[in-house]
Amino acid sequence: MELTFKNYTKELPKELLQQAEKNTVRECDENEGGQFIAYVDEGNDSFDVSVTRLPGDKIGDHSCDCGSNLNFCRHKVALINHLAKNKKVKATVKLKKQKSSVEALMEDIDFGMLKEWVANLIQKNKDIELAFVHHFSAGDKEYKPEDVVNLVNDAVKASGCNKKNVDATQIKKLVELWTEVLRPVIDNYLLGVMDEKAFQNLHTMLDHCYQVQSKTNSGSTRIHKYVGTVLKNAEDTVNNLQNDEAWHRAVGFFRDHLFVDKYNIRLHYLIHLQNIINKADEARRQSLIKSLIAQYKRVNTELLGSGLYTKLIFGFIEANNLFPEYYNVVKPIRFDNEFNEHLIRLLIENNHLETAEKYCREQIKSNFREEYNRLYWGFLKEIYTLQGNEKKLADVLLQLFPLEYNFDDYIFISNRLPDDERKKWRTRMLTNARHASYSFGPAMTFCFKLMDHEKNYKKMLDYIEAHTPYSLILKYSEPMLAAGKNKLLEILSQKTDYSWGVSAKSKKDDEESFPALFELLKMHYGDQYLTLVVKQIESNRYKTLNRFFKYVKEQLLPVKSK
Repeated sequence: MELTFKNYTKELPKELLQQAEKNTVRECDENEGGQFIAYVDEGNDSFDVSVTRLPGDKIGDHSCDCGSNLNFCRHKVALINHLAKNKKVKATVKLKKQKSSVEALMEDIDFGMLKEWVANLIQKNKDIELAFVHHFSAGDKEYKPEDVVNLVNDAVKASGCNKKNVDATQIKKLVELWTEVLRPVIDNYLLGVMDEKAFQNLHTMLDHCYQVQSKTNSGSTRIHKYVGTVLKNAEDTVNNLQNDEAWHRAVGFFRDHLFVDKYNIRLHYLIHLQNIINKADEARRQSLIKSLIAQYKRVNTELLGSGLYTKLIFGFIEANNLFPEYYNVVKPIRFDNEFNEHLIRLLIENNHLETAEKYCREQIKSNFREEYNRLYWGFLKEIYTLQGNEKKLADVLLQLFPLEYNFDDYIFISNRLPDDERKKWRTRMLTNARHASYSFGPAMTFCFKLMDHEKNYKKMLDYIEAHTPYSLILKYSEPMLAAGKNKLLEILSQKTDYSWGVSAKSKKDDEESFPALFELLKMHYGDQYLTLVVKQIESNRYKTLNRFFKYVKEQLLPVKSK
C-alpha cells in the first residue's frame, strides 16, 4: 500500500513510531517540488533528512544519511511526524497570489536605508559578507590555484569551521558558502574541461575541500556529497566532447592525478572515471581502461593499505571481458578471502593453474592462523587434481585434512605413507578428530567412517556422545547392534539432549531419523521390552526421556483421546 501522511501511523510498525518520537527535528526548510529538508537530532548525533510531499498527501522521495538499511528509518519518520503535525493539509483553494511582507517592503523602502541596513548586516555576518563580495565582484576574474585555496579557506573561517569540533549546522553553512563562492571556479572548468589551468584550479579546490573534511571532527557527509556533486555534473560535459583527443586529455587529468603519494589514492577521481567509462562509447571505454591498467601495473598496491583500488581495476577488467588478456595483472588482496576466492576461481576456470598456485602459496605464507588457509589449500587440491600431480596433492592433503576431515583424503594419504608413519599419523588424526567432534560435524563423521572402515563397531559405540546426531547413529545402527545389542540400547536410553549450537536443520534431520531407528529397535527388542525401558526411565526421578525416547513412548503408549 502506498504510504501517505494520513496512513503512515497505521502502516509503519508501532516500535518505529515510538523510536521516532524520541528524535528532535530542527531547521526544517521547504524547497521546490514539496521537498522538505531538516536536521534530525538523536542524542548527540545529527542527521540530514529529506522527505518530499506529493499531491494527494503522498510521501515521495526520501533520504537520510544515517546509513540504515530500512526503507523508512526512525529519522525519516521523525520528519514525517513533524510535517504531519505542523503542516496539516487543507483543501486546495485557488487564490490570487499575495505579495509577501518582504516583497511589499522592497517596493516601498528607501534605497539609502536598504543599503545602510545591508551594510550593517554584512558587517555582523562574515558568511554573508563573503557571499556578497563574491556574488557582486567575481565577474570574469581569472583564478590561480592560490586564489582557489583562499576562497576555500575564507569560507571555512566565515562559517566558523576553522576549529576541530564543528556541528552539522556549521558544515551546512560552509557547503552553502562554497556553492556560492566556488561557482566561478567550477563554471570555468566546465567551459574548458580539456584546459589544464582550469583543471588545476578544480583539482586544488577539491583537494582542499577534503582537507577541511579531514580536519573537522564531524560526522556530516555534506562535504563528501558536495565533491561528488561537482564531479557528477562534469561527467556529461566530458563525454559530450566530440573530439577524441580532447576527451582523452580531459580524462587524462584525473588519471594522472589519481595518487596523492605512494600511500594514498584519490578514490573520488577513480569513481569519477568509472562513471565516465560507463557512459563512454566502446572505443573510448577500452582505451581509458587499458591506460588505467597500465598505470596499475606500475603501482605498489601493498603500500596503499586499502584494497578498493585493486577491486575497482579488477571490476573494469571483468566487466569488459578483458580477464583473458589481463589475468595476471591484478594480485590477491591480503586477508580479503572473498575477493581472493573470486580471483583464483577465475584463474582456474581459465586454466591459468600456475598463476592460481602461486597466489595460493603467497596467501598461505602470509596468514597467521591455519584455519584461514583452508580456502587456499582447497584450491591447491583442485589444481593438483587437475594436473594429475599426486605427490603435490598428497602434501596438500596432509595440510588440508585436519581442517576438513575428508575421509577420501585420509585414504589417499594413508595409502602413500610407510607403515610406521601411517600408524602414528592415524592415531594423531583420530585423536584430533575426537577433540574436534564436539564443535565440528565433519570430524565426528570421520571418526564413525574410520571405525566402519576398520570394522571396529564396538569402538564406534564408545564414540556415541550427547552431541552425536541420531542420523549418524542410524547409518551404522545395524553393525553396532550386531557388535553390542544391549549396549546400543543402553547408550540410546541414556543419551542426553544436546542443544547448544545445534541448528534447526540438524534437529529436523534427527527427527526424520526417529521412525527408521525406532523400527529397527522394535525389530530387535520388541514392543514389550522397549515399553519397559521407557517406564524404567520415567520411574527414576534423576532421569528424563530424551527426544528419541519421547518419540518411542508416543509410538508405544499413544495418549488416549478423552
